[in-house]
Amino acid sequence: MIIPSLSTTIIGCGGMARHHVRQILTHFPETQIPVICEPSEAAYHRMAAIFTEFGRDVPHNEPDLYQLLSRYGNQIETAFIITPHVCHHEQATTCLEAGLDVLLEKPMVMTAEEAHSLIRTRDHTGRHLVVAFQGSLSPNVRTAARMLASGELGPILNINAQVWQGWRAGTVGSWRQQPTLSGGGFLFDTGAHMLNTVADLAGEDFAELSAWFDYRNSPVDILAVIMARLKSGTLITLNACGDTIPSCSSDIRIY
Repeated sequence: MIIPSLSTTIIGCGGMARHHVRQILTHFPETQIPVICEPSEAAYHRMAAIFTEFGRDVPHNEPDLYQLLSRYGNQIETAFIITPHVCHHEQATTCLEAGLDVLLEKPMVMTAEEAHSLIRTRDHTGRHLVVAFQGSLSPNVRTAARMLASGELGPILNINAQVWQGWRAGTVGSWRQQPTLSGGGFLFDTGAHMLNTVADLAGEDFAELSAWFDYRNSPVDILAVIMARLKSGTLITLNACGDTIPSCSSDIRIY
């Protein structure tokens, strides 16, 4: 399969952004990245070192997104937004309205109101908006969702899912534990993958839900338990533990 060359901008140069750029340069070296948007000089230099390591030209840094789009808009087709969650709505809206397709790190935005707003922007601009959930992009999950929706496996009776990670220790002092920047703790961050995949597999709306959180003396939730019922009556239990030994994994079982 021939993959066409793509020109994109990377918005954000934090740890996750650097991980993604390494993957892009390794697996999709034909991708062009002429400019980056990062207000922190230190973070930009850490990102620049990766391009140097791969023998690539270091992209220019334009810390102001509006200036970036004004100066480089005719050189880029897409934007990959990898920034603190509070920035997602404004940055994605701005890029869509500038005519770019957008790949947006999870979680999508901070509130349901912002989500509906961003969907409206996607619709009226006609651009592509993809939230980077591996579950939604996984052929295996898509196949499972189609099989469940078709009824060939029988009705869904229960869904049980859990996600765990040494998240608390790994995010101490970072923006991920600042509610005004992150919008929530472990469940909203890593746990968003579990929530999204369960919703994809369930294939219908939730009718009722109760949740319990334990902050474990942190500014954001570290542990969470959710009990829910779908409109069809299917029962769901979700468990998120963000204070484990160094690890990161999940498990979803459908009965």
